[in-house]
Amino acid sequence: MAKVDLLTKGLYTVPEAARLIGAPMAKVRGWIAGYPKTKGGPVLKNEVGWMDGKLAMSFTNLMEIRFIQYFSNYGVKVVSIRLMAEEARKILRHPHPFATATVFKTDGRKIFAEVAEKTGDKHLYDLRAKNWAIVEVIEQSLKRGVVYNPKGDAVGWHPRQDIAPNVIIFPQASFGQPVLEESRIPTRTLFRAFMAEGETYESVANWYRVPKKLVEEAIIFETKLQGEPLAA
Repeated sequence: MAKVDLLTKGLYTVPEAARLIGAPMAKVRGWIAGYPKTKGGPVLKNEVGWMDGKLAMSFTNLMEIRFIQYFSNYGVKVVSIRLMAEEARKILRHPHPFATATVFKTDGRKIFAEVAEKTGDKHLYDLRAKNWAIVEVIEQSLKRGVVYNPKGDAVGWHPRQDIAPNVIIFPQASFGQPVLEESRIPTRTLFRAFMAEGETYESVANWYRVPKKLVEEAIIFETKLQGEPLAA
């Protein structure tokens, strides 16, 4: 595996990725590391691998997992998603096509159709033959909150845009942990400061020199994130 600059790529453990994406840990681990019991390979090409005895992944992998989660929730089988990834890498000539804004273009539909033919996956047949509007809905959902560079690669993500529009993940900021967009202060830092005895929104805002409303947003974000269960 090629050496990755973690200062620019981001770094996430399986539990962190699962919580941010809203996917079960077991599924995330399988998608990124494979399935030892069935000898099934991983769906993605992990940019990081093992760090200090823990399985880790990059921001790009995080965005790919987000893509896979959408199709998994739709009912598409892992074997189909794995083949979709292989076809996409080959046809789109990109090592991480699920982390781009281009996979749903014309070639993307060709990929879905070809995989449906090879696997007989009912859900992909439905996408191909019945209702491409579903793909357009998924496309818009996946692009919501994501920041792309001119090449179409994902470079930022608002993980809970509905409740915390100013919280963003940049892989080059704080190892890819959620931060306030303008100040780049990690939300976890503000949350820990707030949880300290005697601290208030006002005191934390003054200490870190950020508006009180952004401190409140960071606390809401972290409270919501930490309250979400880590499925086995």
